[in-house]
Amino acid sequence: MVKKKQQTEKKKPGIYKRILKWIGLTLLVILIMLALIFQAPWKVTILLLIILAACTVLPRPYRKWFWLSVAAIVLVLIIWVFLPDDNEGWRPYTFDEELSAIEAARAVPDSENAAIIYDELLKDYDGERFVFPDLSSVEIEDANVIEYMELFEKAKPKNAFYPDFWDEELEDLTISKPWSSKDYPELVKWLKEKHESTIEKLMQASLKRVCQFPINFDIINTQHIDRYMAMIDWVHLLIRAANNDRGDGRIDQAVEKYTSVLKMNNLILQDSSDATTGIGVSLRIMRPLNRFVISGEITNEHLNILEEALKGVKYDWTWNCPRIIEYEKLKMENIIALAYEVNPQGRTRLSRDTSANPLQVQFNIDRPQTYIRKKLAKAGTILGWFFVPSTPQKAAKIVDTAFKPLYEMAEPDFDWEKEPEELSLSSIKLNYGFFAKLMVSMLEESYYYTIHDLYLLNVVEQRGAGVIIALRRYKNKTGQWPEKLDDIKPAVPADILVDPINGGSFVYKLTEDNFTLYSKGKNNIDEGGERGRESRADDWLFWPPKTRKTKEEKANDE
Repeated sequence: MVKKKQQTEKKKPGIYKRILKWIGLTLLVILIMLALIFQAPWKVTILLLIILAACTVLPRPYRKWFWLSVAAIVLVLIIWVFLPDDNEGWRPYTFDEELSAIEAARAVPDSENAAIIYDELLKDYDGERFVFPDLSSVEIEDANVIEYMELFEKAKPKNAFYPDFWDEELEDLTISKPWSSKDYPELVKWLKEKHESTIEKLMQASLKRVCQFPINFDIINTQHIDRYMAMIDWVHLLIRAANNDRGDGRIDQAVEKYTSVLKMNNLILQDSSDATTGIGVSLRIMRPLNRFVISGEITNEHLNILEEALKGVKYDWTWNCPRIIEYEKLKMENIIALAYEVNPQGRTRLSRDTSANPLQVQFNIDRPQTYIRKKLAKAGTILGWFFVPSTPQKAAKIVDTAFKPLYEMAEPDFDWEKEPEELSLSSIKLNYGFFAKLMVSMLEESYYYTIHDLYLLNVVEQRGAGVIIALRRYKNKTGQWPEKLDDIKPAVPADILVDPINGGSFVYKLTEDNFTLYSKGKNNIDEGGERGRESRADDWLFWPPKTRKTKEEKANDE
C-alpha cells in the first residue's frame, strides 16, 4: 500500500509536466491561428511555427540542442545590446531625393514668387503666434491638460499687431463699413505709421505670378500656424485700409486694395504644401467684398475690375487635391522614416537614437539620454526587426499603397455622400500595412472630407459674390434691383447661377431694403436663409450679412 502510494506521488510531477506542456502547445497553436487570421508579420508567424515544430516534430534527443541554441541566441543579443555603439555620423533618415524632386517641380524664380515677400513680412509680424513652452520631462509627465494650456498661454508673446485701444466695435466697424480719417484720426494714424509699409508690400506681392512656400515636414508646423494667423491679419489689414479709402472718398484706391486681396487669395490657394490657409482666408474676404459692392458708390468700371479679379480666384479641386495628397504622403513617409537612421555612406538601420524624437525637439523637452534609456532603445530594435520593414524604402511603398484610395477623391464623380469607411474588428490586421492604412484613415481620409466641404463653401461664396456684382451692375443700369435672378442670366456665365453645394439654384428674394440671397445648402431645402446646429438648417446666407451684437445687446441677453 505504501509502495503504491509512493509510485503515485512519483507520477504526479510527470502528469503536471504533461498538462503544462499541452497547455503551452494549445496556447502556441492559438497564437499561430491568430497570427494567420490577423496577418501578423511573417517573421512572427515563422518564429511561432519553428517553436511549435521544435516541441512536436523535432526528435526528443535534438530538442535540448534546439533550446540551447535559442538560449545562446538570446545571450548573444543581450551582449550585443550592452556592447558600446559607434553612432558617429548616424542621423534620422529622411526622403531627401523625393523632397528635392517635389521642390524642383514647383521651383520658381524669387522675382516671381510672392512667398518671398510674405516670409519677409512674417519675420516682423507681431500678431498671434504659436510658441512652444520650454518643458522638462517632469512637467511633461505630471502636467494635466489645463496646466498645459496655461503654459502655452504664458509662452505666447504679446499680440501687438492691433493698437491698445482696439475693441470689438472697431473690429466690426473697420472690416464691414466705410470709415473716415476725420472721424477716427487715432485709428488712421495707427494704420499709416505702423502698417503703411506692410500694405505696400502686400500689394506688391499680389502682382507676383505664383506663391510657393518652402515645404516643412515638422509634425507640428508652427511656421504654418503663424503664417495662417498672419495671412488673416494681413487680409483684414488691406480690407480695413480699403474701407478707409472708401470712407475718405478714394474709391479707385479702395477697389485696388480689394483687387489685391482677391489676387492674394488666389496666390496662396495655389500653394499645394498648405491646403488650409488659402480656403481659410477666402471665407474672410467675400463678405466685406459683398458689402463694398452693394453699399458703395461704385461704377460699372469698378465692378468690371473686381469681377475680373474674382474670376481669377481658382478653386480647382481636381488640380489641387492630387498635389495636396502628394505632399501629405511624403510628410507621412518622413514620419515613418523616424524609425530608421542613415550614415554618410548611405547605410540604413533601425533607429537607436532616443534624442532624435521630433516632438521632443519641438517641445524643447529636457529629457536626459541615460545609459538605461539608450540600451532600452537598442533592445527595442530587436522587437522592431519583427514588425518594421527592413528599409525605409519598403516602408514608403507600403505607405504609397495606403494612400492610393485617396486619389479617387480628386475625381469629379467621387461620391462625397458616402461616409469614410470605418475599420471593423474583422478588418484589423497585425502588420505594418494595416498600421499604415490605419494612420491614413485616422489622419488623412476625414481630413480630405473636411477640406472638400470648405472648398465647396469657398466656391459657393465666390459664385455668390459674382451674382452680387451682376445684381449691382443691373441696379446701376436700371436704378433698381432685379425682380428675379433670371433677369441677370444673359449677363453672367451659366455656371455662376448653379449652387455647387447641391447642384440647384440660389434663392433670391426682394426685400424692403434691397434683397436676400442664399444657398439652400447640402439638403437643398429652402429654410429661409437660416443655419443652426439645433434646427439642423444648413442654408448659407450671402446677403444681408448677419450683424454682430453690440455690447448693450449682449448685456440685455445676459
